[in-house]
Amino acid sequence: MGEKRPVSGTDADLEAALLKRARRGDEEALAQLYKRHERRAYNLALRTLGNPWDAADVTQEAFIKAFKNLDSFKGESLFSTWLHRIVVNTAYDHLRRQKPEPMDSEILDDLSGPSGSASVVATGREGLDPAVDGLSDPLRRALMGLDEGFRFAVVLCDLLGFPYNEAAEILGVREGTIKSRIFRAREALAAALTEAGYEPPGSSREHGRESTGRNQDPAGTVTG
Repeated sequence: MGEKRPVSGTDADLEAALLKRARRGDEEALAQLYKRHERRAYNLALRTLGNPWDAADVTQEAFIKAFKNLDSFKGESLFSTWLHRIVVNTAYDHLRRQKPEPMDSEILDDLSGPSGSASVVATGREGLDPAVDGLSDPLRRALMGLDEGFRFAVVLCDLLGFPYNEAAEILGVREGTIKSRIFRAREALAAALTEAGYEPPGSSREHGRESTGRNQDPAGTVTG
């Protein structure tokens, strides 16, 4: 994964032509750029945020930012690299906004009033079931348990297929940092899945379950 993704001359020329038209405000060119990159951008947001509605919001916000700032894209990297850096930054901003704020004493008193502990009712987007995204529930939970830096690295490289050097450019770190994060993330994911009752591929227990037809590998459903 250390090499840059190959981009054919024809594809690069098409994208360059679309960008040139998009900078002039051509709505059809903007629509085509969106169609070319929306799915991967959404998958990045979904697999790092864990909520399809949040992912949709972040993806939309990232495209709006990108299209408003096309003039700042100088072509020093692939357009997809530049775009996904915006998706990552937007996702990080969303995660920071979502962190719970300390409650003041009056709210805490209300929650622990005469009726006892308050029952929290999931409403709105948080009450919706997550969309099927090709990941098993154990793997999705393990991903969301990772440190954010590790999660973004492993999603970019292992789930979306970005090479290490491009993932490093997207995240603004050294390639060696990406490799280190991937290694540690894989270890953490393997430990979480084992704790949840699943065995890493190739283990003796897994082989035994395969022979009985009862084994189900939670990571086997991962799609790029």
